[in-house]
Amino acid sequence: MIKIYPDISHHHKVSDWDKIKKNCPFIITKATQGTSFVDDYMKEVIKQCEKRNIPYWLYTYLNKGDELAQARFMVSTCKRLVGKNFVGYILDVEVGNKSGNVKDALEYIEGSGHKCMIYTMFADYANYRTVIAGRGKNTAWWEARYGLNNGVYRSKYPAHDGADLHQFTEKGTCPGITDKIDLNRITGRKSESWFKTPLSKEKKGYSGTFPVLPNRGYYQIGDGYKTLTMYPTQIKRVQKLLNWAMNGNLVVDGKYGEKTADLQKKLQKKYDLPVNGKFGDKSLKVCKNMKK
Repeated sequence: MIKIYPDISHHHKVSDWDKIKKNCPFIITKATQGTSFVDDYMKEVIKQCEKRNIPYWLYTYLNKGDELAQARFMVSTCKRLVGKNFVGYILDVEVGNKSGNVKDALEYIEGSGHKCMIYTMFADYANYRTVIAGRGKNTAWWEARYGLNNGVYRSKYPAHDGADLHQFTEKGTCPGITDKIDLNRITGRKSESWFKTPLSKEKKGYSGTFPVLPNRGYYQIGDGYKTLTMYPTQIKRVQKLLNWAMNGNLVVDGKYGEKTADLQKKLQKKYDLPVNGKFGDKSLKVCKNMKK
């Protein structure tokens, strides 16, 4: 099955949402423009996406001037409407907006607690290079470059290096939508999963402080109360980390006893490490790479 990544508005209404669900991993739709216009199709898109668990993004078409107020209008309008499948906000920048104003608007939506995108035209790259380079880690760069603009992607007309999403035509077709529409391709810098997954649902790494290993390179039974008695803080960090990694319920007492060793053995077995109950560099590396 060919996956299709469309962006739509009231100009491109969906005739069959079941086909959209089948063919489109996520949808991008217009929400607002300026500080007063609300796209009258947005509520229907949100309703259908929530009903079918289709991830969706909302964008504002930025008029020239007072871009920060426009970003605020989009967020204030949309935040009471979106549901669990909402992924993030987008700034559509294509009318020669001042880069400083775009930067302010982007920083505002980046503070919304959701993922974000900034959309720019290929020919405008130099104008917004600094804004694009300074975007937050949860913000993607979406660029339009059409080439032949005949509905088919041509590698001869790529987006700039570094773009995460490439709008390659405005004359594409999509099952479930009658009219010609904008189509996009994921460049590979970010995964499809990134565009589908709300920030609140993303797996995250350990947020606590990782332990420092002793000179011998590992902790073992007896440490903290018989041996290495100067390391209770680090052993507590080991215990907290193991509780997080293995959903354990160790008492965090700074004593590497039988229960700590048993939970460590479970981690070693799960991740195909030598099972000896000692917490060393291989276990630490596993935990640092783990996301839950």
